[in-house]
Amino acid sequence: MSEYPPVTVTIVKLIDWMSANAPGVSFRPSANPAAIDNFAEKSGLSIPEGLKQLLMLADGETRNSAGAIGNWRFMSIKEIQAAWGWLAQVKSKGAFDDLVPEKSPYLRNAWWHLGWIPIVSSDTGAYYCIDTDPPEPERTGQILLFLEEGPARPLVAANLAAWLDQLTRDLLAGVYTFDEVEGFNGEAFLWSSLEGKHLLDNTPGRIIADGEAHHC
Repeated sequence: MSEYPPVTVTIVKLIDWMSANAPGVSFRPSANPAAIDNFAEKSGLSIPEGLKQLLMLADGETRNSAGAIGNWRFMSIKEIQAAWGWLAQVKSKGAFDDLVPEKSPYLRNAWWHLGWIPIVSSDTGAYYCIDTDPPEPERTGQILLFLEEGPARPLVAANLAAWLDQLTRDLLAGVYTFDEVEGFNGEAFLWSSLEGKHLLDNTPGRIIADGEAHHC
């Protein structure tokens, strides 16, 4: 039995907090189950149940949302499939072959791995991902941070339920605050991560408007 509340509980708490405290954040309606099945078929991946639950409650955020995860956006299933497909294509062409990531005992030693499902986007090439193929099978579902232009691959949380629970707790405790001009403090809410807590501390806040990221 999981020691964390289910995704269906914590994502509702997170959405409610955003509604009350971050008016710039907006979510999409629930995803079409056929779109989730289509991604599973095209990618050959087994979609984690927690991700399915998340998408069925909210199919990511709108393109003009301020970014619920510290100025980063939850992705729709269409965006997830597009990002995964693009990274898979880049990998297949050998573009990552000479790039060396920081070694981690928890992750496959790859710049990008096909078993990583992007779920939250910076809109600048960085993603929070669910790991469906870790070196140790019991770690399946862990959350990692992928930085396209950097070698760091911090382990963020043991799984989606654990991550959302920690984020919700930190939001309720006042760790993160939202400003309508500057966006959130704590870029990408990385202070809640298991590793790399201060990796993005010098990143400017961003408000996303009309599909574009504007640096403040």
